[in-house]
Parts: sequence; C-alpha cells; structure tokens
Amino acid sequence: MPKNNNTSNQRRILLGSIVLLLGIWGTAQLLFTKKVKQALKTKIPQEITLHYDKLSTNVLLGKIQLQGVSAKDSSNTLELAAKEITLSGLGYLALLTKDKVAISELHLEEPVFNYRKKDKKPLPKKKKDTGPSTQLEIDKFTITKGELKQFRKASDSIQLHIEGIDFSLADILMDGTTTQELPFTYGAYELKTQQLYCDLGPFEFLRLQQIQLNADEGQIHRLELKSKYSQEELSKKLRVEHDHYDLTIDTVRLKQFSFGHSDGLPKFRLAQLQLEQPIFRVYRDKLLPDDTTHKKLYNQALRDLDFDLQVDSIAISDGTITYEERLEEKVDPESLRFTQLDATISNLHSRGSGMVTVSTKSRLMGDGHLTLDWSFDPQSKSNDFLATGNLVQFNSQKINPFLKTNLGAEVKGSIDEMYFTFSGNEVESQGDMKMAYDQFEFMVLKKDRLGVNKLLTAVVNIFAKKSSKEDGDKYRLGEFKVKRRTDKSFFNYLWLNVRNGLVDTMTGKDKKQKNKK
Repeated sequence: MPKNNNTSNQRRILLGSIVLLLGIWGTAQLLFTKKVKQALKTKIPQEITLHYDKLSTNVLLGKIQLQGVSAKDSSNTLELAAKEITLSGLGYLALLTKDKVAISELHLEEPVFNYRKKDKKPLPKKKKDTGPSTQLEIDKFTITKGELKQFRKASDSIQLHIEGIDFSLADILMDGTTTQELPFTYGAYELKTQQLYCDLGPFEFLRLQQIQLNADEGQIHRLELKSKYSQEELSKKLRVEHDHYDLTIDTVRLKQFSFGHSDGLPKFRLAQLQLEQPIFRVYRDKLLPDDTTHKKLYNQALRDLDFDLQVDSIAISDGTITYEERLEEKVDPESLRFTQLDATISNLHSRGSGMVTVSTKSRLMGDGHLTLDWSFDPQSKSNDFLATGNLVQFNSQKINPFLKTNLGAEVKGSIDEMYFTFSGNEVESQGDMKMAYDQFEFMVLKKDRLGVNKLLTAVVNIFAKKSSKEDGDKYRLGEFKVKRRTDKSFFNYLWLNVRNGLVDTMTGKDKKQKNKK
C-alpha cells in the first residue's frame, strides 16, 4: 500500500507540475502577446500608420508573426503591404541583461513596396544623431517574392519596377557607432530578382530579365536598352535629332564590386565587368533639325559624373554594332556594320588617376579586320586623347550599300592595309595615315542612285591615285588636320579624322615626297 501511495503522489506532483508549467506558459504567452501589441501601438513612430489582420506569437520560440500587413508614412512617400512579417529567435537574456534586442531572423513574405518621390524641402537643423539607445542585432534579414515600385513625382507613372525579389542580408548591427552613410553595418548578402523595368525618360527604357548578386560577384541576364517607339513614331515626337536605340546584351557579369560614399558623393567600385554578345542598333533621322547643344568628349563626361566611379576592367565579347542614317525621305537607309566585336576598357574612372585605355577588334561589314586603340585622361581639362587604328584586307565594295544611300557614291578596289594615328583635344586634332591599296576608284552616282554620273566620277578620279604602288612604293602616306564640331559626338570626330586622312593620302602629294622638299 505505501508503494501505491508514493506512485499516486508522484503522479499528482507531476500532473501539478505540468499544470503549473502550462499556467506559467499561458500567463507568459498572454503577457508576451500583450507586450507585443502594446509595443506595436506605442513604439512605432507617429508618422507611420500600421495595420495588420492577425497577430500570433510564441513566447518559447521568441516568435512574432503579423499577417495581412500594411503600413505607410504620413507623407505617403513609402507604402508597404506584405502577406506576412515574421520575427523569430528573440533573445530574452540579451534584452534583460544587456539592453540589446537580438533577433535570429526577420522575414518578409511577399512584400510590395511603393515609393513616391517628393520634392525636397529644407529640413530644420537637428542635433547629431547618436543612434538608438538600444543596440539591435539581426542575424539574418530575408525577403521572399518581393516587389518594388517607384513612382515619379506627383504622378502614378512607374519609374522603376522590380518583381520576384528574393533577398538575404546577414549580421546586421545597429548600435549608433558606425561612421558609414548607412546607420548600420552588415555582412554577407544575396539578391535575386526576376523582371526589372526602368523608365529612362521620355524616349527610352531599360529592362533586365534576371539579376543575381552577392558580395563577390553578380550576373544579369538579357539586358535591354530600347526606344519606347518605332523609328517612324519617334521621329514624329522629336523636335531635334535623337537616336533610336536598340541594345540587347545576352549576359552581364560583375566581379568584386562595392558601394559607398566618398567626400559626400556616392562611390562605386568594380574590379571586372563582362558584356557577352551585345547587339547594338542605332538609327538616326537626319531629316530632323540638328541638335546643336554641346557634346562632351568622354574625358569631360566622366569628370562631370556626380559620383565617384572606378572600374578596373571591362571586357566585351562577340558584339555587333549597326548604324543607319536616313538622309532622304524616299531612300531606305543601309547600315554600317561592325561584327565579331571584342573590346577591353581599362581603368575607367571619374575621379581617379591615370589613362583610360580602350582597345577594340572587329570586322567591318563582315569583311576587313579593323582595330582601334584609344586613350584619354578624364582629369585633362583640355580633353586630350590619342587614337590609333588599322584596317586590313578589306574589299571596299562591301561598304557600297551604305555609301550609296549616305553619300550617293560607290567604290571599287581593295584596301590591303591602312594605318592611322591622330591626337587631339576639345577643338582640334591632327594625325597621319599610311595605306596600301589597289585599283581603288570612286564612282559618283546620279541623284536617283540608278546610274553613275560619269562627269563627276571622272573629275574625282583625276586627283585620286588608283594604286598605292603608282609612285613606286607599297604605301602612300598622308597627313591631316581636323577642326572639331562641338555639337557632334566623339565618333563624328573620329570619322572626320579618318575621312580627311583618306582624302589626303589618296589625292594629295605623298608624305614621303613632301618630306623631300
């Protein structure tokens, strides 16, 4: 009998303990839920309005979950709607003994962020913020299936739209001691998105199919920069010339990049950028009035950037560039094509030091091998530059469709070798050219382009040497000078140098003969 009494007592003690523990847990759960509700009412800043459909907590796991969440600030600048917001792993010991909020994970499920730009108003001066009095630590912050919409000022038109955002950020610490622009420090991160659309202004947009980024490298699939309208529609909307763009890059790869601030300016650093299979089509309607605004050379364009840029290396592989100009309403333009384009750009910077160097190789009209090397210093106030290039084994008749529609002319013969070097600045350039060619002949076409204007063709070819060997040497040499038109681009400047070099080399006195006098 005593044994039975002992067993019965043990059972009653165990049952009582369970009931007591359940009572303590229930009480703690009620108090925890009450504290959370009170904190959501009193600790949220007054300028933020928060609503949620359901609140659930688990005091043992330190977990708080809000469902059907919506929040916005009083100025309607930022709005948030989320399926769920979950805080888990709340550290009670750190909160009680160290006045520190420690969280294992803060997770947002299917959040939608709406951001509307507001006109900037001068803010009253405030004392320097020393940060929160309570230290905040979050081991991991995550977003699943997020969406971001940025609207233009005083408008419902979308400027930026990102879908399918999966994001994680580790080791977040906010303690008021950081000297960085952000009020917290962080560790590793990872970002994946689906579609990204960015409105670049009245005429162009940017679209990305997929983005993958982490602290070490990034990858972008299917980058597109395009005009919003067809060529004909764009011309109807323009008052002056503006190119119609169609750029597609299959893959963009980034390595070792970082963001920050330097001397109050945004700072971007990138060790390597790779552009794979870019296809760039440019169309210009020359029937429109010229855009006479000043066109910056690349020295100044980089120097005038409102952020600190440094890209160590850019590699372009297997690219294609086509360019078309409409000069007459009833004549369909033909394209100037550069295919199999490979290029490297080194030391691209806006506030750094040293030369930016560009080296390209391509096939002109799918035929001749063309190289161009070009260097300049962004810090040169006179915008100095140096360019060298060569074209070898080019059947000139390949370019006739373009010459026919753009210059009303055709050519015969071949360019075996052509080398040019020129240097210049904001206003003028000079250089020299060396050519080996054979049976080269110009043909000036009639206005309807259906036949050869024999008189003008004869006059032009009186002055041109048909072969570089006519003077007894393989090469003919020329030299040239060019005055830059500041309302035209660098590539117009480049073309003027090559054109003037061709004219002097083929029609002028050979440079060797000039030097003998």
